[in-house]
Amino acid sequence: MNIKEVNLFDYANYRAFLAEYQKKRQQKEKSFSKSEFCRQLGLPNTRSFFQDVLNNKAISKNFVERFVQVMGLDVYEAQFFRVLVQFNQSTNEEERELLFDQLISLNRTPKSFVDKKSYAYYKKWYHSAIFSLVDVIEIKDDYKALAKKLYPTITTKQARDSIKLMSDLGLIEKDEEGVWRATDRAITAGPYVRNELVKQYQLQCLDLAKQIMLNQLKKPHNISTMTVSISGKAYQLIEKKLQKFKSEIRSIVHKEGDPSDRVYQLNIQYFPQSQ
Repeated sequence: MNIKEVNLFDYANYRAFLAEYQKKRQQKEKSFSKSEFCRQLGLPNTRSFFQDVLNNKAISKNFVERFVQVMGLDVYEAQFFRVLVQFNQSTNEEERELLFDQLISLNRTPKSFVDKKSYAYYKKWYHSAIFSLVDVIEIKDDYKALAKKLYPTITTKQARDSIKLMSDLGLIEKDEEGVWRATDRAITAGPYVRNELVKQYQLQCLDLAKQIMLNQLKKPHNISTMTVSISGKAYQLIEKKLQKFKSEIRSIVHKEGDPSDRVYQLNIQYFPQSQ
């Protein structure tokens, strides 16, 4: 059964799509509960499977095809759904990038999914670095010099293409003297897709941090780790402190009176190491 209110091609997370699909379909078919969904998937004695999937349980290729049949997806939707499941369940950065490219090419409504130029911006770490560098040095058309200003360095072509991309996106523009300046525009994407774009970018940033550690960068840097045992209450308190800290950092950046003379990357990881 096709639920028109839920467009699969708007989603970059198959679990979010499944949750909305089940909800909308039950509004039309009162009997289509999570238990009924499981029954039609061939699991008559359990309703927990569907909820387990929504809670991050991986599904096999066999169950992917069962979902396709139960939801009555057409050929294009089924192909997109299969790749979407692979993408969400992959833990390999290179594979995820390849699969995301496939999702863009398979999407039947690409404008509502993600703008290809916006995706290109998040795809490479150096775009945001160059965007920040625009505020530090005067950048004209000497792309070779620009490429060498970054760490790690990039190629002249990458620097040139990056400037062109940001110009096409309206993020930067030339002033009367031919110097690139930042505009007030921002990149936008759908609510479900933006999370995946940012995740791809964050993976690159983590990889950069590893390079810094291994190459023993001599410029000032600060990398530290900490593992702690805490209660749920302490977790919430630390979470609030982190949010406040990030707000303070943004405030320092925006209110600073001195001209910028460097670009830094700040990453904060706060994740569980126990079940």
